[in-house]
Amino acid sequence: MIESDFRMFLENDPSIQSYKAINSRISKGRTVERCCGQSLDMIVANDTLMYACLLLINRNLNNSNGAYSNALRKYYTFANHNTFPQLNAITF
Repeated sequence: MIESDFRMFLENDPSIQSYKAINSRISKGRTVERCCGQSLDMIVANDTLMYACLLLINRNLNNSNGAYSNALRKYYTFANHNTFPQLNAITF
């Protein structure tokens, strides 16, 4: 994860209102890296891996409020300049 650039991206996101929210997303991103065993950069570079990691997050982390998947999705938007589709909209 490129933390400094991601932090700047989050600071400029109008939907994020506080530094606490920014720090939380960065912390959750680190946890996602540990859970998936890869850097966020590697995960978001491959849509199949992104999909697999979102499923893994839902299985292995307390993601009932969507905080971990939100952090990963924000990083995907940061890295790819577009959003990743919802899991129920994806077909392989």
